[in-house]
Amino acid sequence: MATSFGSFFQRTGAFFRRNFSLLRLDREERWVAAVGLIVFVFFNGLLIYNHYDSFTKGSHVGFWGIFFGHLDMSGYDDFSCIALSCLRIHFSTLRHPFYMILLFPFYWLNQWLMHLTGFNFAIFFTSLINVFCATYAAVFLFRTMRRLTCLTHGEAMLLTAMFFGFAHVLVATMVPDHFCISLFLLMLTLYYVGDKMRLGRQLTWLRAGLLFFFTAGMTLSNGVKTGIALLFANGRKAFGWRYVAVFAASVAVLGGLNVMLDRLIIQDQKRDISHIEQVQKKKNPNVGDQFKAHDEWVKQHNGQAIAKDMPLLEWSDMTTPRLRSVTDNVFGESFQLHRDHLLEDVQFSRPIFVSYRWTVSYIVEVLIVLLLVVGAWCGRREKLLLMALSWAAFDMVMHIGFGFGLNEVYIMTAHWAFIVPLSAACLLRSVSARRRLRRASVVFLSLLTLWLWAYNGSIIVDYLAAGN
Repeated sequence: MATSFGSFFQRTGAFFRRNFSLLRLDREERWVAAVGLIVFVFFNGLLIYNHYDSFTKGSHVGFWGIFFGHLDMSGYDDFSCIALSCLRIHFSTLRHPFYMILLFPFYWLNQWLMHLTGFNFAIFFTSLINVFCATYAAVFLFRTMRRLTCLTHGEAMLLTAMFFGFAHVLVATMVPDHFCISLFLLMLTLYYVGDKMRLGRQLTWLRAGLLFFFTAGMTLSNGVKTGIALLFANGRKAFGWRYVAVFAASVAVLGGLNVMLDRLIIQDQKRDISHIEQVQKKKNPNVGDQFKAHDEWVKQHNGQAIAKDMPLLEWSDMTTPRLRSVTDNVFGESFQLHRDHLLEDVQFSRPIFVSYRWTVSYIVEVLIVLLLVVGAWCGRREKLLLMALSWAAFDMVMHIGFGFGLNEVYIMTAHWAFIVPLSAACLLRSVSARRRLRRASVVFLSLLTLWLWAYNGSIIVDYLAAGN
């Protein structure tokens, strides 16, 4: 009996070492994790402080009224807080089929704690998820810079810091939305697949299937990036029957989760909401009139879709100007916040396009674009960078071409902006033999990183500390 138990624990330990070794930190990564932990706890703590009195109400309240429209952070949703509070699902389970499954354990724990204390811990649980995911995203990016692009410790730290200084990467690490989880999964995929390519190995069908399941389950479009990664790592063998079968099975399971959540929760939820609205209209025929102005604003600020009544096509945008979207939002707001209409939601009060107050902000924007272009040229033969650029190209086709989320494209920054530090890494490698040029490049990147953190960090701290 003792032998069988010992064998069981050995096999279990071997399983965890084999499958969770990616989460193990070496000595130099512990410093990255420690600094990241402090930074992300600080900013998540600020957001909790900003909304503490309202978001922690846990008894005899309407959670929709507490959370919806009250986050005031550029249109990021706090629907996860509503789900953790009362099991109401207001996000799209078609685009995020696994998100609610991840939240279920925290929902059950929150219900038990609210019953005991009358205090809602939802915002604390979402912040806990964010801090974990952001910290490990930083570790995986640092590890990518150190092991795959072979930068020095200081250079890898610098580019990791630069990435999290981007405006809507930093914001994504603190809001109760899915973006930080998606970032963690993308950074894990980037490093894991990149390491396989470095070693000349291929992804097994099981690992590829798991990566696809979780990336697509959290954000459907990111599953395409896992497919692209598989093509880079395995080539034509990516179309083998095992890979096709495991991807098809993952799609089937994710589709089943979407249907299950719709039938078990969402349909009853819609009936309850419809009943409440009918009861309110009987008491007050003018109920809902206050939303007419908002509906008109949304209609004016959302572009014309290809088809309004078809799934997926209803999220297209064919009329929002592309060139100014790229200038003001893709390479503007994504990297540097606009002080005018600061962190406002385009669905409520923010215009689609906002100009910077200072010329220096436009200079920094141009420098970021030049860094991306020059670094990409320097790394044009690097498979890792080409894979990341392919991911970003897919995002740009989806946002700029198809128009998905184009009027608030900056909130998707965490899905693609890591191509900038990767390009910078290729630039540093290309000048490695020229000491003066490399030092000049490091100085430039340091100044850019300091500007991003000083500018974006101070704005966010002032905004949240002031109770906006």
